[in-house]
Amino acid sequence: MATEAVSPIARAPWWRRGIRNGLLLGALVLLAALALNHDDLPALRRMLAEAPFGIALSLGVHIPQIVITALAWRSLLPPAERPPIPAMARLRWFRESANALLPAGALVGQAAAARLLARRGIAGDRAGATATVDLTLEAVSQLFFTLAGVALLLGGGEGEGLLRFALAGFGIALGGAAAMVLLQRRLPLTLLERGLARLARRWPAIQPGAIRDFQAAILALHADWPRLVTACLWHSLAWVLGAVEVAGLLWLMGHDVTLAEALVIESLAQALRNAGFMLPGALAVQEGAIIGAAALVGVPPGAALAVALTRRAREVVLSLPGLLAWQRAEIRATATADQPAARTPL
Repeated sequence: MATEAVSPIARAPWWRRGIRNGLLLGALVLLAALALNHDDLPALRRMLAEAPFGIALSLGVHIPQIVITALAWRSLLPPAERPPIPAMARLRWFRESANALLPAGALVGQAAAARLLARRGIAGDRAGATATVDLTLEAVSQLFFTLAGVALLLGGGEGEGLLRFALAGFGIALGGAAAMVLLQRRLPLTLLERGLARLARRWPAIQPGAIRDFQAAILALHADWPRLVTACLWHSLAWVLGAVEVAGLLWLMGHDVTLAEALVIESLAQALRNAGFMLPGALAVQEGAIIGAAALVGVPPGAALAVALTRRAREVVLSLPGLLAWQRAEIRATATADQPAARTPL
């Protein structure tokens, strides 16, 4: 009997697909830079010449962002169960790497990071609940951040058309945050249990009743306001650092902006970026969002694209080793799966 051929792409592991996506992202953004700046080649040459400095600056700001967002996630855990900060920062790095290079990476990375957190001896429902609530609080803090950007834009007296663009970003952020909170509080438990029960026939390790424990853990976190506020403040600080990154990159490109103007760019660009959450790294959506948001404060498209190009390069540089480190952590976790009492190093 003939054996059906399996394509090399189908056999490729997820981390190899991520590397391929990373290279594709870099090539597409470079082509976009060439297409949009063909009339200004001297400026483009300067942008590419300064790219290493821009990537270094972007990394210098973003690595602390990873640590800060890891602190936000860590603050949702009971004090006695909190892993060391470096371990949480690695988990956050894995999540961001998946988000940047894999389709629907935010969901894939979140699930994998929660599983690795559970390998450290934390109950599975609590690990999943903290990862889910952390993602929600990131969206809620982004909502406030976007609101601040819209308020600054309103204070600047911008035109009606530009304000419509800003309010669209705010609407996307508001809708995303509201949907996440509502879904967590109103999970269709009966429907989910039926689906899990069918899966359990093939994979007996699946426990259909675990979905109720998962929602109970989420609702317990929703009632713990001190932890929610602490995590939200950490995320808010991380968003502000993103505005510092934008201001620094524009300064490097020869376009000085105030921190308030950088906050407008970053807040609205990140809100609009959410429209491409199913794409690896919100491909093309992120670049368009940065260019559109930068136009609100008078930054020319070439300089805005330079910022987007630098940020995309930083994502690829940071995320490719992140995917490889994630694979290594998964292999180590699988190798010690028969020792449930042991805490698996990340």
